[in-house]
Amino acid sequence: MLNIYFISILFFVGLNTYAIEHKYSINTDGNVTDMLFENEMLYFSTDNSSISFFNTKSKKIDNKIEIPFIEDFMGDKIPAKVYDIDKISGKESIIAATQGKHGFSNIYLYSDKKLKKVIVDDIDKLMIKKLFFINESTIVLGLLSNEIFVYDIVKSKFVHKIKLSSYTFSDFAINKAKTQLVSTNESGEVHIINLVTGKLIKSLSGNNVDNIYQIDYKTNTIACAGQDRRLSIYNLYTKSSYYVNSDFLIYSVGLSPSGKYVGYSANENNEIQILDTKTRKKKLLLKSHNSTITKILFIKENKLFTSAEENVIYYWDIAKPKN
Repeated sequence: MLNIYFISILFFVGLNTYAIEHKYSINTDGNVTDMLFENEMLYFSTDNSSISFFNTKSKKIDNKIEIPFIEDFMGDKIPAKVYDIDKISGKESIIAATQGKHGFSNIYLYSDKKLKKVIVDDIDKLMIKKLFFINESTIVLGLLSNEIFVYDIVKSKFVHKIKLSSYTFSDFAINKAKTQLVSTNESGEVHIINLVTGKLIKSLSGNNVDNIYQIDYKTNTIACAGQDRRLSIYNLYTKSSYYVNSDFLIYSVGLSPSGKYVGYSANENNEIQILDTKTRKKKLLLKSHNSTITKILFIKENKLFTSAEENVIYYWDIAKPKN
């Protein structure tokens, strides 16, 4: 079911910082784990064995993929948490990493309205946290062992296996051209990888001194959400970097398409701060969530969806109000 709230409330809370509420909300069947957006369609996954296709024009769910339940250690059927999703641009081909048996992961491919496993928990025995399409036949996987695997789903074989370090994997993000990947882990380091050659290009460090929960990569900008309460920004074009201190653990981060704006979970009230990455000025504070933020997804420079460990997604318009 969809609940829509059109909000006109806007109030001043500090120098150059406004607090706003969402434009509308989407009720979901479970805690939201991932989101992506293309051509007016929001795709989102949950911890309740589902991937939904939400039409932002009609404000309705157009389609829903049901992931098969799994057995727990007692033999009972339980929903499989969907860890991560991605899709092929312009096509309704979706890849998903999901919870499997014994702590291992399944990879499902949804194509031509059919769902099939391309990586099997009990056979491949991989603990996969993150994935992206590189092209229609190739995916890249992020494993908890801090290995990056490039896998050919047509030939069912691994193209590259990249071991980064002994630290536990946290997150990765891919550039628009899908030629480079930035990966991070519990050490606070950021690794830039060439996906064509499978080689490490360089490593970045110094801004985060502990686990990085999430990372995003847009244009020449990398943003990191840190357990050390630091939001880190790296600019690959200017070869500069800085960090911003927060009063609470930063669990989630998301960049606008140009990299000009960044949103990050700002405090224990689950509010999201919008920051200008160039001027370092705080612009807006987004207030609605009641649980830990899981995803901050900009769909345009001034429009975004956000989710948390709760059964709701919020849509925001952060265009600067006219005085």
